[in-house]
Amino acid sequence: RPGPGAQRRAAPCPRGGPGGQGPPPAGAASTAPGRRGGHRPGAGVGAARRRHRGLGVAGGGPGPGPAAPRTGKARRLKQAKEEAQMEVELYRREREQEFQSKQQAAMGSQGNLSAEVEQATRRQVQGMQSSQQRNRERVLAQLLGMVCDVRPQVHPNYRIAV
Repeated sequence: RPGPGAQRRAAPCPRGGPGGQGPPPAGAASTAPGRRGGHRPGAGVGAARRRHRGLGVAGGGPGPGPAAPRTGKARRLKQAKEEAQMEVELYRREREQEFQSKQQAAMGSQGNLSAEVEQATRRQVQGMQSSQQRNRERVLAQLLGMVCDVRPQVHPNYRIAV
């Protein structure tokens, strides 16, 4: 008796099932004793090749066989694929050139704007540099005067100990 959670085993199929359980279905073609399936004895891959020799089957003997039309078809398919790839590449190039021209047209006006902004920035920087050169001496003199002018004073938080 199986415990809890155990799987129950299916009953064998009366008409034959997995593993060959039960009798074969009625009217089924009988095979050799002890053999299952409709496989011919001794009919392996080599036997199939021997049977087809001389009949023009791929891998067979005399005659062009179907391999010749297949190679022609393969060659045509390969050529068509190459032509399609060339057309796709040509189309891609045309679209890329069209995109570049549209982008150049749109960016042309912005290119002038960026040049104007850059020129204005240069003017501002030059103005700041000239102002710095003019006021340098005066600022240094003022700074040195503040640092070197020492006035001794007692700090208001200082307490004299008694």
